[in-house]
Amino acid sequence: MRSTQSPSAAPSSTSDLVELADEIFDRTSPYEGDGLRNHCRRLHRLACMLMTKRGVELDSNVAYLIAMVHDLGLVTTQDRGQTYLHRSLALFERETDGWELGGVEPALIRECLLFNHRLLPQRGLQAPADCFRRAVQIEHTHGLARFGLDRREVADVFFQYPRDNFDRVLVDFTLRTLRREPMTLVRGIFF
Repeated sequence: MRSTQSPSAAPSSTSDLVELADEIFDRTSPYEGDGLRNHCRRLHRLACMLMTKRGVELDSNVAYLIAMVHDLGLVTTQDRGQTYLHRSLALFERETDGWELGGVEPALIRECLLFNHRLLPQRGLQAPADCFRRAVQIEHTHGLARFGLDRREVADVFFQYPRDNFDRVLVDFTLRTLRREPMTLVRGIFF
């Protein structure tokens, strides 16, 4: 549902963003199976758990949309950007043009999408974006890193959203990155 409110009006519900996120994912992802979809859903849940633990606020529906598109820059054919992270941001911006995002600042969304794969802490990164960054680390370590989250609760996320064919997706992601932008493996992940 597109926003029809004036900029000064109070934010409307963001409940339609979950449906939008799923539609974007279905149109953009070339992969069969639930590997990538479940990866994105795990990321959403883990990021929200971290935000709750840290007392950080971000609309859960906006967080879901961010999580569902965070890797789609690797596979989008319509969006441009110097790295797949920038293409994920371009995809997000193109698809949400005219949508109500619950008053979430574009700068925060940008940080969540551009810095989520960084291993090292980033100076000045807003707390919700840092929660996304840490959630990616929990995801990539299969829950070994938990940043204070309960081991059983993290394991439940992995149980609820199984890996399916995600290892094959990761191989394809790596090949795409090595062919198109090999330096992103250093610049997007470490620096």
